[in-house]
Amino acid sequence: MIASSYVAPGALRDGVPVRIRAIQPEDREALRWGFTQLSTEAIYHRFFQTKRGLTEEELTYLTELDFKDHVALVVEAEVEGLVHVVGVGRFVRLKAENKADRAEVAFTVGDEFQGRGVGTLLLEHLARIARELGYTAFEAEVLPDNRLMLEVFEHSGLLKRETAQDGVVHVELSLVDGTAGAR
Repeated sequence: MIASSYVAPGALRDGVPVRIRAIQPEDREALRWGFTQLSTEAIYHRFFQTKRGLTEEELTYLTELDFKDHVALVVEAEVEGLVHVVGVGRFVRLKAENKADRAEVAFTVGDEFQGRGVGTLLLEHLARIARELGYTAFEAEVLPDNRLMLEVFEHSGLLKRETAQDGVVHVELSLVDGTAGAR
């Protein structure tokens, strides 16, 4: 599988059909628009701060990837007759030498699609790609009140370890057999 051309069909918990695919540079306007549709809470849960928009530099970073050290997928769904990006998931290789086989994973899901399985689909497909690229674990920082994201990790089927650090929940998910925190 070539991650940069990844495409797969899927369905949300309520049966709505979706398409999961690799993010492309052409998605920058969809991300810019989608950001404006997010609630303040959703923005804070993803970026740990409030933001009014995404800068040109951020949009470039979020859409122009190497699909080795930085991989991102979008979920598209039809909304009122038009296809929209309703969620984005990504992983970025950790820089620490002893963690080169691990990646930080993060998600953004449009408010109206939260709790419908978008994050779960993204995690499943990202894990598949990560395994093929030789990654052994995902790590994530999650705010304690972001229960929807914590539930995605809890019900992922991946071996999980959580620790509280500096007001956030540090989650480690194993992509191989064994313990999530083994190092």
